[in-house]
Amino acid sequence: MDTKLTLRLDKEIIERIKIYASKQQQSLSALTEELYKSFLLRSNSNSESEIRSPIAKKYKGIISSTDYDAETQKLSYLRDKHLS
Repeated sequence: MDTKLTLRLDKEIIERIKIYASKQQQSLSALTEELYKSFLLRSNSNSESEIRSPIAKKYKGIISSTDYDAETQKLSYLRDKHLS
């Protein structure tokens, strides 16, 4: 459902964004909605870990944080690497 929203912005910014929207063949409303959606998606992906790789996405969550201690694994790897 679309709802009306009133924004107060600097006049110069409004003029410049109208020109930009026109060049993109979008309405100012559509452009603004797209901006907010991208902001929310970015905000959500920052709160979770941002995973771009399809393979990483597939295996995300297999190892729970209680099953895996990264620091211990790192130290073990380095010890084996340098003592062997």
